[in-house]
Amino acid sequence: MVRFGLVGLLLACLGAWAFPGAVELAFFRVATEGNDLVVTWQANREDGVQRYELRRRTPASKGQYVLIAQVAPQGVGKPYRYVDRHVYKQPADEVAYQLWVVFTDGTAQQLAEQAVNYTPTAVRRTWGSIKAMFQK
Repeated sequence: MVRFGLVGLLLACLGAWAFPGAVELAFFRVATEGNDLVVTWQANREDGVQRYELRRRTPASKGQYVLIAQVAPQGVGKPYRYVDRHVYKQPADEVAYQLWVVFTDGTAQQLAEQAVNYTPTAVRRTWGSIKAMFQK
């Protein structure tokens, strides 16, 4: 009986180490609101979450995802919302977002990905063109 108790305790400790947490998403969406892109998500389960990371890929990032936000956990059933006001693109450019979770033990896992085609207004296109002239 003592041996089973020690083995059970050992397995429980190893299980906690091997599986730091779990996240179950209710939804993950990317939508346009005026000139901005809005990313929303909600979790039905948030075990062991240290933070969420939102990453974005645009033609300017040359196919690479770039970290744009770190979000602290809010709690199960509470919606998350990130308004991306820093996307300057040409018409019909594709913008893709990835949602990652970082657990308390430092491990990370991709939870979702979604791409959208986005056409900015003329003012936003003009600012994007001016900004692009000064970037290399």
